[in-house]
Amino acid sequence: MLTLSALAACGLARLTPSAKFSVITCSPGPDLYSLFGHSAFRLQDTLGGKPVDVVFNYGVFDAFDDGFYVKFARGKLDYRLQAEYFEYFLEGYAQEGRGVWEQELNFTPLQKQRLFELLQANVQEDNCVYRYDFFMDNCSSRIRDMVIRAAAAEPTDRMGFRFVSLDTLLAVNEVRFNHPCKQGTTYRQAIQKYLDFQPWSDFGIDIALGQPCDRVIGDYGFMFLPDSLMREFEMAELSGQLMCGRPVEILPNRTQFEIDYLFAPVTVFCVWLIVHAAISYRRRNVHKNLMLHEGILLSVTGLISLLVLFLWFLTDHTTTQYNWNVLWASPINLLLLFLNRKTNVVRLAAFLQLLATIAMLILFAWLPQSLHVATIPITLMLIITYFRLYRNARIIER
Repeated sequence: MLTLSALAACGLARLTPSAKFSVITCSPGPDLYSLFGHSAFRLQDTLGGKPVDVVFNYGVFDAFDDGFYVKFARGKLDYRLQAEYFEYFLEGYAQEGRGVWEQELNFTPLQKQRLFELLQANVQEDNCVYRYDFFMDNCSSRIRDMVIRAAAAEPTDRMGFRFVSLDTLLAVNEVRFNHPCKQGTTYRQAIQKYLDFQPWSDFGIDIALGQPCDRVIGDYGFMFLPDSLMREFEMAELSGQLMCGRPVEILPNRTQFEIDYLFAPVTVFCVWLIVHAAISYRRRNVHKNLMLHEGILLSVTGLISLLVLFLWFLTDHTTTQYNWNVLWASPINLLLLFLNRKTNVVRLAAFLQLLATIAMLILFAWLPQSLHVATIPITLMLIITYFRLYRNARIIER
C-alpha cells in the first residue's frame, strides 16, 4: 500500500478511472467529545501501482496539549485535517463498538480529481489547521463544504482553506440539497437527542450556551451533525442524479446508551429543594444574616455566574453570549455572600434578585433562550433564600 508520506507527494497525481470517493459516518460514542458522531472522507484507488485506502479526517486535535482545556474554554481550540490509513481508522471504532456507514459519491472523474487535489492541498502543513466551531465549522460541515467546492463549475482553489463562509460556497454550489431535516429546529433542539443520554453534560451545556443557540437552523446548517449530513447527502442531487448511494453499513453499532434518572440534575435539585425548604421553614424565626445551607446555595450559583460571564465576555465563543441564565446564576449571589452583614446592601440585592427570579419563573416558557428544566428547582431555592434575607434585613434594621 502507498505510504502516507508518498501520498502527500501525489498532489499532482491523476486518479484512475476506478477511483472511489465516499463519505464515512460514525455513530455517537460514550464520551462527550464523541457524543455527536463523526464524518470523514475515504479514498480508494491505485496510485503509482500501489493500492490506496485512506481517510481524510477533519476531526484531529491534540488532547495532550498543555493548554488544551484553556483553549477549549476560550474558544481558541484548533483542529486539523489528517490523512490516515482506513484500516487503522476503522479499528478504533470497532474497539469502541461504534457503527460506521459509507456513502459513495457519484462524482465524475473530473469532480473526483478536484476533490483529491483540494484535500491534498488542505492536508499540507500550512493549510491543515482550522479554528474549530461546533455549529459552523467542524468535521462534518467541512465535508459539506469540500463536496460543494469539488462539484462547482469552476475550480475554487482561490478560496483557501482557513474558513469559507457558507454564502460564498452557495454562490458556486451545483448540488441540489432536498433538506429532509425538520424545519424550524433550533441548534439547541438539534443536539438535544444526543445529550439526553448524558443529563449532567446536557445541564452544563445548557448553562454555557446562550441565546444564539436558540436560533432556527437554516437549510444548510443541519449538516454540522454527522447523521444529518448523511441524510442530506442521501437525498442530494447533482446534475439531475443522486449525488450519493445509500449508506452501507461497514461496522454495526454496538454502543448502548442508558439514562440514570435517579441521579439526573432534575432529581438531585428537587431533593435539594425539599431539604432547603424544610430547613428554611424550621428556622423561619431565626434572624441570622446567612445560614449555612443558604451560603452553600449562593456560593454554587455565584461561581456558576462567573463561568457564564467568562464564557460570554472573555472568550471567542459566539454561542455563549447573551446568556439568560444570569437571571438565577447571578454575581449578586456572591455579593450577598460576602456582604451579608450590611443589611441595606442585602435588602436591596435580595429584592432585585427576588424580582428577577420570579420574573424568570413566570416567563420561563417565553424567554428568548430555552433554559434547562433543572433550573426551576434551583430558582425556587433562591427565591426562598432571597425572601428570607430581605425580610430579615428589614427586621434587623428596625
